[in-house]
Amino acid sequence: MSSNYDKHSGEDCCDHVVEEECCDHEPVIAYLNGNLGLGTASVPAGIATRIPLTNILFRTPGVEIPQDGGVTVLEYGKYFISFNAQYTPSTAPVIFSIYAPELIGTATSPLGPGAVTFSTLVHLRRGDTVYVIVTPSATLSFVGALLTVAKIPE
Repeated sequence: MSSNYDKHSGEDCCDHVVEEECCDHEPVIAYLNGNLGLGTASVPAGIATRIPLTNILFRTPGVEIPQDGGVTVLEYGKYFISFNAQYTPSTAPVIFSIYAPELIGTATSPLGPGAVTFSTLVHLRRGDTVYVIVTPSATLSFVGALLTVAKIPE
């Protein structure tokens, strides 16, 4: 990535977030994953559970990762949101609901049993959090998920 030094003000523009926008010239991206059921209790049938998407794979300024998982955006704008998950048993009927912060969609299974995918473009306000809730109809032993949130340049 290029330097964030602003030669006009003499400071590093992205070391802090200002009230309007963080850095118009820097990308705003978060790519993270999370798991349920791995080394812990299973995911119970009929219980809506927030996926703990907290393992940061890549992120830039302009986003925060809340403790309960997901991505909080610090800039208003249009964002590309992508979600993928795998789960077992693959025969279990499962609903993955994506929020930003209202429900924006449900992941479907074009990849076959045990895998879902979802992507969309959505306008977000500063402070909005993108997160995912899983509701299985049968007990799941594992859910592994990836979430990408990327601001579309204007």
